[in-house]
Amino acid sequence: MFLTEVRRHNDEDLHAWAKSLLTDLKNAGTTFTAHYIGYGQWTFGDENEWKDNRITVESLFAKAGTTIVFCFDFTIEDIRKDIIQAVEVNKDAKLLWIGAEKDPFDHPRIDCVFWPADMLLQNKQYNNFDDIEKEPSEQRHWISTSLGIRPHRIYAASLLKGLGFDQTGDLRIKTVSSSGKKSPLVSEVLAQGNSKAPDGIPNLPMYVENKWKMSKEIKDISPESKRGYEKLIQRKWWGSSLFLYSHYMALGFNQNNNAANFDKNLRHLYKDKTLEVVNETSHRYDPAFVTEKFLNAVIGLNLIVMNGPAGTIRLLEDLGWNSCRHVINHDYDDIKNPIVRCENAIRLNSKLFSDSEYCNNVWKENIKILKDNSLWAREHVYNKILKNCEDRIKELA
Repeated sequence: MFLTEVRRHNDEDLHAWAKSLLTDLKNAGTTFTAHYIGYGQWTFGDENEWKDNRITVESLFAKAGTTIVFCFDFTIEDIRKDIIQAVEVNKDAKLLWIGAEKDPFDHPRIDCVFWPADMLLQNKQYNNFDDIEKEPSEQRHWISTSLGIRPHRIYAASLLKGLGFDQTGDLRIKTVSSSGKKSPLVSEVLAQGNSKAPDGIPNLPMYVENKWKMSKEIKDISPESKRGYEKLIQRKWWGSSLFLYSHYMALGFNQNNNAANFDKNLRHLYKDKTLEVVNETSHRYDPAFVTEKFLNAVIGLNLIVMNGPAGTIRLLEDLGWNSCRHVINHDYDDIKNPIVRCENAIRLNSKLFSDSEYCNNVWKENIKILKDNSLWAREHVYNKILKNCEDRIKELA
C-alpha cells in the first residue's frame, strides 16, 4: 500500500489508521500513490542514519495521480524547498501532505493536513498514568527541561539566567555536545549531539549567527540575554540533576519511549512545579510542530509558556486546549522574529517567573482548568485530531 514505509516504534495504531484511510480512498475510486515517513528530517537526502529507508524527493512523484505522504516528524527548510521545486518541475504532480507540521508548504498544488503524529504516538500510555500529586515549591516553582541542545533553548536559558529568574526555578540544560562517558546504548552520532551546542563560543551574537544561522536578528538580542549566556557557558550543564541520553535510551532502544520517560524519569520533577517553559523541537521561522514535550506539561498540570514556532499557542487552542490567556500573556505567539518572540515569551510573564508566591496562587486558582486540560490531552484530543484529519483528507483527495 505504501511505496515507502519507514515505521516508528509504537506506531501500530496510527499506522493502522493511515492504512484504513487509504483503503477508504481506494474503494471510493481515488487514484494515488502513498508514502509513510517516520522521520521527516532524515528520510530524504544523501547522508543520514536511515540509509536503508532513504528516498529522494523526486521519487515521491514517480507515478501519476495524487501523491499522499504521511509524515510523522518535522522537516528541514531545504527539504521543503526541494519538494516544492519537484512539484514545480512535474506539472502533473499533486501532493497531499499529511504531516506533523502546520501548513509547511505554500503552493497551489500542495494541500496540507495537520496530523501531529509525534504528539499522538503514545496517547494510550499517557492515559494509563496516575495523576501528578502537587505540593508547590515556595523557592523554585518553575521548570525548563531540555535533552537535545537547540539554539532557541540556549537562548531562552540565557535570558532566564540573565534576568535572574534561574534563582526561582529549575533550569535544566546542557551547553556542550557531549560530556562524560558514553552509554553503550547511545550511537556515536547521538552522543556527539546535533552540533548546536555552544561548545565554548564566547558570546551570544556569535552563537546565534554560527549555530542558529541568523544575522539580521542579532540586533534584537538583549543585554540580559548576552550576560546570561556568558554565565550559562561557564558550566557543562545546569539543573537539579543531570539527565543523559543514556537514561532515556535505557527505557528501550527506540526514539519513542516518551511516555515511559515522563513516568519514570520526569514525574518527580513535576511534583512541586507550577509553571513550565515548554522547549519544543522547532522554532525560528519553522511551521508549528507539537510533540510530547507539550503533553508532558499538560499532564503534569503546569501553566505553560511556549518556546516554539509562531502560532503554536493558537493552533493548540483551536484543538480545544485552554492556554489560560487570562493569566498568561501569550501575545508573543504572534511574533515572527524568533529572538523577539523568545524574549517576549519570558518578559511578558516575568512576574510568573520571578514571584513564587504569586505564580503558585495563580496555579491554585486555575487548577480546575489545568485538570480539564489534562483530561482533554488523555481522552479527547487523539480522536478529535484524527476525525479532523479524516474529514479534511476525504474532502481534498
